[in-house]
Amino acid sequence: MNVVRNEIRTGVVLIVTLTLLVAVLIYLGAPGVFTPETEYVVYLDNAAGVKMGTPVMLAGRKIGRVTVIDSPVPNSERPLDADGNRMHIEARVKVKVDSRALVYNKCKVQLAFYSVLSEPVFDFTDGDETSGRAGDGTKFVGGRAGSLADAGTQLIEKLDPALKQVSATLKSLQSTANNLTRMTAEGSELSNAFIEVRKVGANLREVTGEGGSLRRALDSIEGLTGDNGQISKALLDFRHLLAPDGDLAKAIAHLEKVASDLSTNKDLPAALKNLRTATDKANTAIADLHKDLDTIGDHLGKFSENLEKGADTLKHQPWRLIWPSTKKYPEDSPTPKSTPTPVPTKAPAKKRR
Repeated sequence: MNVVRNEIRTGVVLIVTLTLLVAVLIYLGAPGVFTPETEYVVYLDNAAGVKMGTPVMLAGRKIGRVTVIDSPVPNSERPLDADGNRMHIEARVKVKVDSRALVYNKCKVQLAFYSVLSEPVFDFTDGDETSGRAGDGTKFVGGRAGSLADAGTQLIEKLDPALKQVSATLKSLQSTANNLTRMTAEGSELSNAFIEVRKVGANLREVTGEGGSLRRALDSIEGLTGDNGQISKALLDFRHLLAPDGDLAKAIAHLEKVASDLSTNKDLPAALKNLRTATDKANTAIADLHKDLDTIGDHLGKFSENLEKGADTLKHQPWRLIWPSTKKYPEDSPTPKSTPTPVPTKAPAKKRR
């Protein structure tokens, strides 16, 4: 009797144990059997790394799992963007979460990796409480959080513009270096300019050096404008000339005195009248002298004519100095003879004094 009773107790314990074990397994493998769950739909660009049972987190706390994975999604079933165009979505994932979880209509859904070797998880974060709790069947557009696998691609995408800019800069520097090499080469414009600058510097040193033209000019200017220079002496003489007791002041005072004497002298009109009378007499005397000089000039013309005739006779008939009677004159003949009309000779010009 006791054996049967022990067997019954052992069977009951075994049944209870098996029941508890099945209940625990069901709870762990299918939590919706004992607790209510809500289903959400998450759209992704692709479902790489996602598998059935992938955990679903709410700000880091597990609230559910992935139940369905669809890929690719028909274009007609893809969500619309803000402009009303179909989004480039390739995967649709359905998740079931605990209905007590506070998942809001506006929140951020990411497929994240919390470590390098860990499996991906869906994480609902940044929920907006004012948007209200999300109901069953709510659709979300998810994204992928940056991971080590994406770091290389993102780094290359970010470095590519910089590398292109560096390449362009290097090309510009190469071009600049080539231009500098060409500009500084032998016989280039810059080299010739430096040569001309050196020539100008040498000429400036020569001009401004000791004994140079500029130095001599400055010395001359200094000599002219110095304390004992000619300009200083001229200014000093001019200052003495314009001094109150200078020669110019004395001459002006003397002229003023003469003008004052002339203005106060009563004999000045009579003196001027006598001067006019004397001037008239002088003019008359000069006219008479002019007439006398004209008479003297006529006599001198006749004398010059006679002298010319005597010179001609002396030249052609010198014997007449001994025998003057060899030449007959019209006035010596008893009866006048007709003589040819003499050719008039031009009388010499009268000399006036």
